[in-house]
Amino acid sequence: MEHMDRKIIPMLYSKVLNDEPIQGTETRESDASPEPSDVKPFEPITMIHLEHETIHLRRAELYEGKVTVSLPRTFRLVTEREAQLKYPSSHRPEWIYTNDSGTINFTFNTLDHRLTPEELNSFTESMADVIRATQPVREWKKHGVRVTDAGVTTGYCQFAVQGLNDQIYNHMVFTILNQKVLVYGFNCTDDEKKNWIEPGGTLLDTLIVEPK
Repeated sequence: MEHMDRKIIPMLYSKVLNDEPIQGTETRESDASPEPSDVKPFEPITMIHLEHETIHLRRAELYEGKVTVSLPRTFRLVTEREAQLKYPSSHRPEWIYTNDSGTINFTFNTLDHRLTPEELNSFTESMADVIRATQPVREWKKHGVRVTDAGVTTGYCQFAVQGLNDQIYNHMVFTILNQKVLVYGFNCTDDEKKNWIEPGGTLLDTLIVEPK
């Protein structure tokens, strides 16, 4: 399975972050405006239901407890050796959770780039342009900026690319952690897409960034 993260992470450094300041980038009104949302007390979910299976969840703490997210209890962190094999680039994600077969992955990475909430729209547009211009995109589902049920303002890109032996579905999300870019996402093979496309997005929406 070919993972998009090992291609996207270097691009985040070399193509987007080294360009001119992105706050002036033109945005598309149909996708880039945050969706209105009434903020309600957020209670993390404890399970998700697939077609023939119920997946129990646990809260994972990342970045010294500044970030928490609900993930399947059966998913595990990859070993350093596995991470090197899956993501040969030195810019591999800092946290990689996977299922036993490696066909479903949740990844988390921070970038050494300062970002303000006002720049999130244009950053998301820039990333959408980079992905579509440089990757073998087979289907572009959508992108934009939204506020999750947990109250986190995020940019996102949802798309499928052609891997070595299969199409890979990707849901990539951008938000701000300590004034820098937090990139996290979910990817799976085409065979897993039917069962996981909605639950995967639901789990991404459980991410909470603790205030300073």
